[in-house]
Amino acid sequence: MGKLDALIAEEYEHIDNLTGLQNLNGILAHLQERCEYTASDGSVIIYLNVMNFKSFNQKYGFAGGNEFLKGIASEIQSVFSEELIARTGGDQFIILAKSLGDKDIKDRLARLRESSLKYEKGLRMRIKAGIYIADGTEDDPVVMIDRAKMACDDIIRVYDKDINFYDEALSKKNELRQYVIDNFENAFKKRYFKVYYQKEVRAITGKVCGYEALARWQDPVMGIISPAIFVEVLESVHLVHKLDICIIEMVCEELRRDMDSGYCVEPISVNLSQLDFELCDIMSEIDKCREKYNIPVDFLHIEVTESAISSGSEFLGEQIRRFRNAGYEVWMDDFGSGYSSLNNLKSYDFDVLKIDMDFLRSFENNKRSHVIIGSIVNMAKELGIHTLAEGVETQEQYEFLKRIGCEKLQGYLFGKPKPYEEFDFEKELTLETCEDFDLHTYYDSIGELNFLGNTPLRPKAMEVYNNLPIAITELENGRLNMIYANNAYLGLLSTLGLASIEETNRFYSSSEIQEVRSFIELIERAERSPDHRASEDTITNGNVLSHKVKYLASCKGKRVFAVVSRNVSVKANSEISESLNVAMTHVLAQYFRVDLYDEDGTVENVFLNTEQQAVADYENDAVKAVSIYSDMYLFPEDRERFRKFYDMTTVRERCQKAGTDYIVDYYRSAIPQDKGRLQMYMILPFFYNNHWKYISCCRYADEISREDIRK
Repeated sequence: MGKLDALIAEEYEHIDNLTGLQNLNGILAHLQERCEYTASDGSVIIYLNVMNFKSFNQKYGFAGGNEFLKGIASEIQSVFSEELIARTGGDQFIILAKSLGDKDIKDRLARLRESSLKYEKGLRMRIKAGIYIADGTEDDPVVMIDRAKMACDDIIRVYDKDINFYDEALSKKNELRQYVIDNFENAFKKRYFKVYYQKEVRAITGKVCGYEALARWQDPVMGIISPAIFVEVLESVHLVHKLDICIIEMVCEELRRDMDSGYCVEPISVNLSQLDFELCDIMSEIDKCREKYNIPVDFLHIEVTESAISSGSEFLGEQIRRFRNAGYEVWMDDFGSGYSSLNNLKSYDFDVLKIDMDFLRSFENNKRSHVIIGSIVNMAKELGIHTLAEGVETQEQYEFLKRIGCEKLQGYLFGKPKPYEEFDFEKELTLETCEDFDLHTYYDSIGELNFLGNTPLRPKAMEVYNNLPIAITELENGRLNMIYANNAYLGLLSTLGLASIEETNRFYSSSEIQEVRSFIELIERAERSPDHRASEDTITNGNVLSHKVKYLASCKGKRVFAVVSRNVSVKANSEISESLNVAMTHVLAQYFRVDLYDEDGTVENVFLNTEQQAVADYENDAVKAVSIYSDMYLFPEDRERFRKFYDMTTVRERCQKAGTDYIVDYYRSAIPQDKGRLQMYMILPFFYNNHWKYISCCRYADEISREDIRK
């Protein structure tokens, strides 16, 4: 092989076949050799890790994954056009720059994330970046890559952080990680691990109803080692199941001490890692601990973090079902901290959602957090899942969570986590401060009630329903058109004899109908109102409707309104309906007779409080009944005019000509004792069940004020 061939072969070994970028060997060669990109003081290594790439491959196959990687590589080259770029693994890239400032790095990474969105195909593919800036003290250029990778790995599980610079704090953190790796076996043997308990409080009573068991490492050399450090390390070396079994053993031992002491005993929730399910039969291990200390299954609750179930594993779903079928409660920890929360609720069955404390951190200053927490509680209740909020620190937070129906609370407001030995049993484990365990199911039943829903007493049927009748109505060129009605509003329409939106729109198409005109006036009043709202009662098809209207928007002659209506005449509103009937009875008492005419030419008597007869009882033909009535009860000079007045075929035309909703005339009574007393007759047309009807009311004119007569 010639020299040129050797150089070509060497260069080929340094190139990534898929993307055409450098590979790991290539970038290491550049760092170590004397060339443009040789490691020096100020060199910058950016280590990129594309999150969720495994899911992308599963969904779109290796061909789709390769196209994605090539697209990302192209975008990196575009954004970092003067830097050396390598693909070092399936979804990892390294960028080597001679010198870049912090702001420039952040700006470029932001551009890269934005430009990469077009390759995601609906999956969230976040790019995590670890950055190391050389200071000239590195003995080996490989260290630079290792430190950039450490910075990236440090935020892999941090949902809201995508960029991390390697610094002294991270260096110490990694030293501590190494200490954990070197010393965890000794820590197990010498029982340096301790259980700290944090109270869980029932919101509605303020009493302790449980505890969460938290692992702590009390080391004689390093002091308290954070679980954020040692749990991650033990997971990385696949020994976290030993830690969790150790913690559960201590929990059961201390629970048995409580039970034997006669003090109040509350359930303990224990945290499991996803790896616990993979590395051992964790349920069998827990059952062994329970049986050893004779702990009932009700006293141990299983917490699984949301991140642990983000993969959507069927195996994990089966394990969760095993626990629940065996009588354990299974809780989702850190709900809302990221990943695929809503999808997890669809895929797995949980007894309790623990709402992530991050929602409460901005509680006082960000009203959106109120809405989000309320929505989570509402959703959980509708799914039949209980709720617990973490991170409660103020009385204001407590009162809000209690008001919206969040059942259990946890946080520093009720005390910091502490070991078993620090509890004051005489004060802290009595019925004055703790819930009687026998009442747990009782209070859980109360907790199932949804204070935020519109149907709190309705059985949970996994149906989306709102019992408040809501509709959307448009007004265009003086014509109403209902474009949406929820099921409750469709039910309201059925009480009016209207079977559908289409039938309702046909009803509203006639501006001749008084209730249609009244409704148009109502919604137009809402548009003119300063707050774009208006309310009014109207009568439709013989029912009294109470409307509340809000004007929403207008465009190109269309105006749209939200309408909430109630039928106060139906049984569902019995108290209002009864009051309405009482009121109408007193209104009728103002007239001595009320008759109802139909457009089909018939008449019936509705109310009679006079010596006159109900002519309609023996003659319901309207024309004949009017003639008989006039001959019996009116002066001869008034009879012909009366018959014309009661010509129902012309009533609506006369109303329209007069610009009124009714017509009125006066006639003299021929009853001897009345001595020619003047009587007022009023006819009011209305539309009911696709028919025009006419109500006729009669009263003595001298019982009406002169002002009313002039009107």
